[in-house]
Amino acid sequence: MKLRKKIAIVATTAMLGGFAGAVPVHAEAITGGGATFMANFMDVCRSLYASNTTVNPGKDTISYSAVGSGTGKTSFANGTFQFGGSESAYSSGAPSNFVYVPLIGGPIAVAYRLDGVTDQIHLTAPTIAKIFSGTVKTWNDPAIAADNTAVTVPAKKSQSIAGVKVSVVAAGSNAKITTTMTAAAIKANRGKTVILKRTTSKGVTSNVGLLKFSKSQVNTVKHVKGTTYSIVVDTSTLATVSLEATTSGKTITLPATPIKVAYRSGGSGTTNAFLNYLNLAAPTVWTKVTNDDFTKSIPTTLATDGTFQAASGNDGVSNYVKDNNGAITYAELSFVLERENAGVKAAAVKNAGGAFVTPTTTNAGEALSYATVAADGLVTLNYTNTSTTMYPIAAISYGLASTKASTTNTNIRNFFNYLLGTCGPKSAEAIGYSPLAGDIYTKAVVLAARIGSGS
Repeated sequence: MKLRKKIAIVATTAMLGGFAGAVPVHAEAITGGGATFMANFMDVCRSLYASNTTVNPGKDTISYSAVGSGTGKTSFANGTFQFGGSESAYSSGAPSNFVYVPLIGGPIAVAYRLDGVTDQIHLTAPTIAKIFSGTVKTWNDPAIAADNTAVTVPAKKSQSIAGVKVSVVAAGSNAKITTTMTAAAIKANRGKTVILKRTTSKGVTSNVGLLKFSKSQVNTVKHVKGTTYSIVVDTSTLATVSLEATTSGKTITLPATPIKVAYRSGGSGTTNAFLNYLNLAAPTVWTKVTNDDFTKSIPTTLATDGTFQAASGNDGVSNYVKDNNGAITYAELSFVLERENAGVKAAAVKNAGGAFVTPTTTNAGEALSYATVAADGLVTLNYTNTSTTMYPIAAISYGLASTKASTTNTNIRNFFNYLLGTCGPKSAEAIGYSPLAGDIYTKAVVLAARIGSGS
């Protein structure tokens, strides 16, 4: 794959440091496999790890077979793989004495090829659910057309949420924004970063300034027609006001091209994460709970007329889209970026804050920052967060490793620590992934320490 040619480039920027700890100095060939979601990340990192004798003094080599999460979980459980990779938990057949370690995150792009349409397609969760359930069959369907029609948004000169009131009035060529907080709101937001932001009619967002924790504050800024003003607490948008009506979106003329859906064959963690999003974000359309197997999770009868096509791995479904006009799939962003020059694009997806957002490593990382992490390492994403900058469909790839004391498991722990502390932060974003940070990262390091510990 093209992305794998970037290894040499990424290697020049890789940090030499790693996690401290005694590492046996002898070469070992370690075998792992599973999720294709993190295959490009693993290809880059295992190559860098093999050549970095500072963090890998034993000169261990890592092999990783991208065979899907289902096979990865099974093969780790039966000992075929010494470590596994998956975006989903075991539903049955889990081995004893193992740990889930979050290793890397990233956006799941809704990737499509639609010849003749140069504008980016916008999609809401209900529309995506209708496409992948087979009830929307052509690209000019009214549901897709509605998502890609310009909408006039009336002016909203004041908004009050959770004890914070924001209002805006014209003051000559300026806008005067007044923010007031109740005592309870001041207490609730103490210690948080509260920012006044403005967004132009072209969608360019910038910070106006930090807000103080006080009962009332006035900010006067030069106003340009169509600008909206938002109060953002930490990274969540709390309120948005405007002086004039604004136009949201763009009307796109769509062809009557039949839709061809590419889905993952076999057990897939990417499938599990994507369908979990559909079930939680569009529950009235995607009525079945998630599963690694797409065919068992679809809420309708799977079409047999050729409009649905199974393919192996993120690579397989992405290649199907590349080769077929009108095709659509779900895949980790790096696999889409590899095929941009072949006409494959990522749709902008509407988040719970009401904004259509193009998947990037940064805005998927924001989605991960709102997730909760259980004691066992499993991550639950928050699809209801109202941030307007978050890309809503993300996934975490877990490493599966044994806690049993052994030299091999100690070496696997060292490799996982390298992924978390060195290769992820330095190399992941360049190849379409979101390195872990905050609570997920902190807990992942603790979980990784259990590998080979005997406990």
